[in-house]
Amino acid sequence: MRAFPSVAHIGDGPWALGDQIDLPIRLHAVRAIFVTWSEFVFDGLRHEARREAFTALARPTAILDDGLPNYYELNIIGSDYAVGASQNKVEAARRAIGLLEAVDSLEFRDAAFDDIRYDDFLDTIKCFGPSGYDEQNRWRAAQRDAIALDCAILQNGRLTTRDLALAPLWPNPECAALETNLMAAKKTMNRRELGEHIENWLEERKDGALILNMPAEQARERIVRTANLPRSFWESRSAADTLYAFDYCLYGDLGNPSWGSETSRRI
Repeated sequence: MRAFPSVAHIGDGPWALGDQIDLPIRLHAVRAIFVTWSEFVFDGLRHEARREAFTALARPTAILDDGLPNYYELNIIGSDYAVGASQNKVEAARRAIGLLEAVDSLEFRDAAFDDIRYDDFLDTIKCFGPSGYDEQNRWRAAQRDAIALDCAILQNGRLTTRDLALAPLWPNPECAALETNLMAAKKTMNRRELGEHIENWLEERKDGALILNMPAEQARERIVRTANLPRSFWESRSAADTLYAFDYCLYGDLGNPSWGSETSRRI
C-alpha cells in the first residue's frame, strides 16, 4: 500500500508494450492488495480469491519482464536522458510490484535489473532534480522504518493483523508528510485512471480507522462482497472496463442489479 502509487508509472515511455501491460498490471495489483487486506480485516472471504488475484497479476508482469531488457531499443525516439528517466520510473514501479509479490512469496527479492543499476529493492520511486538523491534516501528509510515497525508490532503481539490493517499506514507524521510530497502526482494519475473510489479507499489507509468513510463493521458487507467477486468479474473484459465496475462496487447501491456486473463497460 505504501509503495503502490508509484505503480502508476509501470507503463511509462512511448512504447507499445507499456500500453499493453499498464492498466492490466495496475488493476490486478490493486485487486491483490484489496483482497489481501480484506482477508486481514474480515472473515468470510473465498479461499481462492487471493490466489486468483496474484495469478492474474503474474501474467502481464511476466510480459513486462520479458520486454524490460530491451527498453532502450523499444523507446529510441527521444533523447537518451528522456529514455533513461522513463526507464528508471518503470523499474521503480516494477520494484513496487515486487513488494506486492512478497505478500505472496513471503520474500523480498531484488529485481534482475538491480544488479546493473545498483539500486535497493525499496527504491520504488525515482526522484530527479537537485534534491533527488536525498529524497530517494529518505523514501527508502521511511519504508524500512514502517516495515520494521509492522514486524515488531506483530511479533510482540501488540496488535492483531486486523488492528494493524486498520492502523495508520506510516509510523510517524514525518513519513506520512514525505509520502504526501513524493506521491501526489502519482495518486492524481490513479484517481483519474483507476477510479475515484478506489483511490479514496487507498488514501484512507494512510490514516486508518474508516473504510469508505464509514466505521469498519458498517463497511463489512460491501468489502466482503467485492473481494468475493468471481474471477470472471475481474478477467472477462478490458482492464479499463473492470476498473470502472470495481470502482462502482465501492460506492454503488448494493441492491442494484448492475452491482458486481460482469458486463458493465466504461462509457
